[in-house]
Amino acid sequence: MVREDSAPWPLEQPRWFRGEPVSDKPLLPSLYRRANGAARENQLLQTFRARAAAFAPDGLPDREKIDEWLFLAQHVGLPTRLLDWSESALIGLYFALKSEAPIVWMLNPHHLNHFAWGCPPGADPNDRREFPLAWHRPDPPAMNPAAENVCGAWEEDVPGVALPVAVHPSYVHSRLRAQRGCFTIHGKRKEGIQSLVPATVLKRYEVDPTCRPDMMRDLSTMGITEAVAYPDLDGLARDLRQRFLGEAV
Repeated sequence: MVREDSAPWPLEQPRWFRGEPVSDKPLLPSLYRRANGAARENQLLQTFRARAAAFAPDGLPDREKIDEWLFLAQHVGLPTRLLDWSESALIGLYFALKSEAPIVWMLNPHHLNHFAWGCPPGADPNDRREFPLAWHRPDPPAMNPAAENVCGAWEEDVPGVALPVAVHPSYVHSRLRAQRGCFTIHGKRKEGIQSLVPATVLKRYEVDPTCRPDMMRDLSTMGITEAVAYPDLDGLARDLRQRFLGEAV
């Protein structure tokens, strides 16, 4: 189905994947799934940046690289306006299978950016071939929607465009590299992506729960394990608990 659904997309265009539990909730960042999340966004990020050095003295982004701070915050568990995606269908499936009722989303990020950029009606979404730089904020009248949405996270939502923007992040954390991570950055409209773009941009797949154990074993055989997705000692320990003790992770 993935191959069939993405057949209209040019072969050179990327396909991004996200795994999560089956839910009727909109496809929203974790921050916006909380009643007061948007109102506390700036406070969360500023406090995180102010205190992070005491917990990780080496390897933090420079203070002014607000895009990298946002990527880092997301990958260590702080609720942000980012949604995690992977360039790997197997990684997306791996995270989906952590739930007893798995679902996988497939996104065409270039098509999403076509709409986020506000391209005129009738323009071909396949014409967009590059990802915007999340750190580059050009002088007006030029506009970079990715940088605007990043700035919105730090400037109380004053900058920003209406729609989410897809970006390739700087690999500021080992998990980003391991998971072939990428992000969508929500903007001013705090709605699920599926309600903001045409169905041609985003596909949804429910996985038969009865197939879950076999699929998990197959992924392990193909080398997709907890230690691969989480390349640290915690990930290794969970991997070994699963392999030798049969524990769910």
